[in-house]
Amino acid sequence: MYKHIKSLTSLRGIAALVVVIYHFSYYGLPKTGSTLSAYTNFFQNGYLWVDFFFILSGFIMTHVYAETFCLKVSLKNYRSYLFSRFARIYPLHIFIISLFVGLEVVKLLFLNTSAFTDKFNLTALFSNIFLLQAFDIKCPPLLWCNTYWNEPAWSISVEFLIYCIFPFLLLILLKNKSKIDLIIYSSTLFCILLLITFTRGNLDTIIGIPSIARCGLECILGIITYKIYRRGNYKKYFNLNLLAIIAITWIILIMHYYWPHFRNLHDWLILPAFSLLILAVSINNNSVTSKILNSGLMLYIGTISYSIYMVHWFVQELLRIFWIYKFNDVFGKGFTEYQALTSLGVFLMIVLLAGSLIYRFIEVPMRNYLKSTILRKKCI
Repeated sequence: MYKHIKSLTSLRGIAALVVVIYHFSYYGLPKTGSTLSAYTNFFQNGYLWVDFFFILSGFIMTHVYAETFCLKVSLKNYRSYLFSRFARIYPLHIFIISLFVGLEVVKLLFLNTSAFTDKFNLTALFSNIFLLQAFDIKCPPLLWCNTYWNEPAWSISVEFLIYCIFPFLLLILLKNKSKIDLIIYSSTLFCILLLITFTRGNLDTIIGIPSIARCGLECILGIITYKIYRRGNYKKYFNLNLLAIIAITWIILIMHYYWPHFRNLHDWLILPAFSLLILAVSINNNSVTSKILNSGLMLYIGTISYSIYMVHWFVQELLRIFWIYKFNDVFGKGFTEYQALTSLGVFLMIVLLAGSLIYRFIEVPMRNYLKSTILRKKCI
């Protein structure tokens, strides 16, 4: 039985909030983004925390399933594992998609505007329902595709595909010794650099087929990071508090700056820092970092982070449509800097409230219902 690592739950919450701020500030209300960027580019680089999700996912999944798949992948265990992953991500995904469909119906029936067009077309809806966003049939894989109804859901599309091969990755990677792990980690990092350089030039716009490689390679980084964590050798040579400080400083420095001419190198350099941060906080200690991450508020935000992550784009779209209907103008046009920042604060509160309600009344009940239904059928 695996032991829950609380601090990683809190980190997941932080990552979700950074992505929410990034999407609102640079897509929902760009005035906010320009205001923030005058002081720091931290939130303009917020998309990098999706890559943190992928590395963290590889780490946590290995923590949970290492004993199950270290020797073999049986049909029974594989089926149980895959259903557990499906029950974890799909019900909430389909609920959010239904909200977007409802919004299109409202536009069609009551707002007298075009609906089910552009990115909200029916072909894209089909792809979204079946988590096939990464296999867009309307454009070549290396070109830009605008087919995401719920923008953040592209990541769970590719992640579920990686889920399907994850047990076999574990079967291969768990057997390697530490020297081989170092080679694999370094080689994987190099492959990610090549992927960034020869596709879009940055991690933010790697979508379609290349996004599968993006997720898979970063998942491997998470697996190797977990193996280092389990061995614990690094604790003999490094102070965990110092390790956390180095990782946090490294991340802040990378995210504070925006390198327009070396985006590939900029985005790539933060990945080892994410691994280092995960290593540093996975061991519970009395440091200030651990105390903050293990606080009740941080743990709660981490617990509802998936709901926050999945619902925020809908709230953003709903706000955009409402503003056009109510004021017949683009949301935020003419806002002062103060009004833009205030809007960000209000938006975050709405998203946190919506995420909390959806977690309690949709995510958990639907997941439990799916699991109990399958278990009941097995018993019969």
